[in-house]
Amino acid sequence: MKSTNKSWVFKLLMSFIISCGLVLSLIFINPISELQSIITLEFSMEAFLEIIWFLLIGWTIMELSLLIYRVMERFIPWETSTRKRFITQLIVQCISISSILAVFIYCTNFIFYEDSEAFDDDLVGFRQLLFIIIILSLVITTIHSGNYLIRKWKDSILETSTLKQVVLESQLQSLKLQLDPHFLFNNFSTLSSLISEDPDKAQDFLESLSQVHRYMLFNLDKNVVSLESELEFIASYIYLIKIRFRNNLDIVIDDIADSAHRGIPPIALQILIENAVKHNIASKSHPLKIHISAEDDTIIVSNNLQKLPNLHYSSKIGLRNIIDRYALLSDKKLLILETAEEFIVKLPLLDLNTKI
Repeated sequence: MKSTNKSWVFKLLMSFIISCGLVLSLIFINPISELQSIITLEFSMEAFLEIIWFLLIGWTIMELSLLIYRVMERFIPWETSTRKRFITQLIVQCISISSILAVFIYCTNFIFYEDSEAFDDDLVGFRQLLFIIIILSLVITTIHSGNYLIRKWKDSILETSTLKQVVLESQLQSLKLQLDPHFLFNNFSTLSSLISEDPDKAQDFLESLSQVHRYMLFNLDKNVVSLESELEFIASYIYLIKIRFRNNLDIVIDDIADSAHRGIPPIALQILIENAVKHNIASKSHPLKIHISAEDDTIIVSNNLQKLPNLHYSSKIGLRNIIDRYALLSDKKLLILETAEEFIVKLPLLDLNTKI
């Protein structure tokens, strides 16, 4: 009901605008026209009839333009040929409106004019009005084509944005699936040894391993997880690698309760710990020390630097994974620092509702 009312209001408004445009254009072309009485508000029956006549013309032009637009949209859509549609609609509109206008004027003259001189004067006005109709048809057709181009432009922006969103989500999903095969291999090797050496510890190890993988799978569809849940996951993960390295590895986590409600990408801390273990010596004489702390709006993961002697090349898949995920999720960037004694990574904290 509301849309119908709006449609009628729009049609009335457009009819009034077209009527005013016709009157003003005719007065501009012929300043001594009798239509001056409409502008100067000199009321007479003739002026009243002129107003009604122009309003009817305006309504007819508006309705005819909409009808032509709908018919053209059916047989010659803008998508098929913009130029052909523009020219065809312009020609059809000029002919149709001129024909309707000729019928209007003929009927009006037949009813109101008895002498031929008045009829001839009105024919002069008809020729002037015909010229204005052609210009008006050009304007209406241009508005229709402009409306189509604007709509097409908006659709293109929306489509581009949608495609970009799909691509980014696909990239992010791909990054989440990049699990280090060494992580699985090392843990299954450790589990295999524990089964024969210490079955009870093997049971605990298996439970922690299942918790780690459950967390990974459960958060696979999440872009950001709370720091609190990530630290709970890290506790299980630390248990696994402590079984492997025993006292050769020392991991200290500061109290970061104030930042627990903030978020980070899933398994980001695990990747950094695994990265430190993979590229550094961890022995009884040279224990590897990893420190996790919070500072301002970041989580800091640092380790003492004691690179493996035979490590000539590193693909840095883990770090690249985190960097790429941050690039998709936020304008914030990782800060990576390397000194002679220490390797430091600062992870910016994110809002939990962060989306691509």
